Amino acid sequence: MSNIQSINIPKPCHQSWQQMMPAESGRHCAQCCKTVTDFTTMTNSQVIAYLSNAGNVCGRFNEQQLNNLNRQFQADTTMAANRWKRLALIISITSSALSFKAVAQNKPAITVQVPKPTDDADSFMLGKVAVNQAVKARVITGRIYDEQNLYIPGVTVKIPSGAVSGTTDTAGKFRLTIPADTKYLQVSFIGYKPLLVDICADENYQVKLTTEQVLVMGDIMVIRQPLIKRIYYKCIKRPIRKIFN
Repeated sequence: MSNIQSINIPKPCHQSWQQMMPAESGRHCAQCCKTVTDFTTMTNSQVIAYLSNAGNVCGRFNEQQLNNLNRQFQADTTMAANRWKRLALIISITSSALSFKAVAQNKPAITVQVPKPTDDADSFMLGKVAVNQAVKARVITGRIYDEQNLYIPGVTVKIPSGAVSGTTDTAGKFRLTIPADTKYLQVSFIGYKPLLVDICADENYQVKLTTEQVLVMGDIMVIRQPLIKRIYYKCIKRPIRKIFN
């Protein structure tokens, strides 16, 4: 897990990449007098390693590459948050159980007398019975991935009317309970082409989203983890992981 939370280019540069002079790890922009690092040739791990040890950087990214990196950071952050929530829940349940046990041991027994039922007319209800007919439904599950076979979290999945909708989890999975006569699902996510999925045949679907190759270039804004989390990861979590690995 890196100390980076997200990467973006707030103000994309519109200078011509082809007209820049080649330089180490990228090209030199005469307009800004900066070297523009070419990240399009790097893997996610190489990009993270580079930006973790760099300051003010101007770079060139594939837009899809930026989306993949930020999805990875989001998934890492969610997993870390879930671990803390589970720990807090366990502590809370344990404390509540101990407190309840102590109260139960000290609380005197109470005897409650229950009145016998009577045959009075007020004890009965008369009238027509209204029955709500259950709507026939089916459960649809599936997973959304991109052209690099990476699963995409946060994708909107809904029926055309919009009455039922949901989003994919951090593993790209979704599960919807929809009317049985629904024939299509609409799948959409920022940066990808919307897709209409025929769901007449199966109950589980593997859906692939495609995107156009859009390149963005400019000063990179890197949002990092808070200092206390970086200290925890560097001084506690990483040494413990090395011991057990």
